[in-house]
Amino acid sequence: MTIIFAISVITSFSLPILPSGGFGGGGVAQVPQGKDREKFHLGKAVFNQEVELATPTDKTKEVAQAERLDYLQGALPNTEKRRVNLPDFAGKLTEEQLDALEYFVSIRFNVKLDKK
Repeated sequence: MTIIFAISVITSFSLPILPSGGFGGGGVAQVPQGKDREKFHLGKAVFNQEVELATPTDKTKEVAQAERLDYLQGALPNTEKRRVNLPDFAGKLTEEQLDALEYFVSIRFNVKLDKK
């Protein structure tokens, strides 16, 4: 009896432990550290419409921003596309806010952006 017990103890420690097969999921993107952290949080605030945007639409910036915002809108997951309409921000964002929004979307939703 003790031999069987000893064999079972030895084999239980020597066999690899395999996972149950459950799916761990993708997880949430990590928030950057350092000065990129401020850029990330500004982009998040713009995305969640927590930042006051300029009310008069600047026509000179509107066309250029609309193209960039259309690309970001198309790259969002369907649930987010229904929640937020980024092209509505065209002409109302500063260059800093637009860069931060692009940075936030690229990190949060894993969107590859072209280098400027």
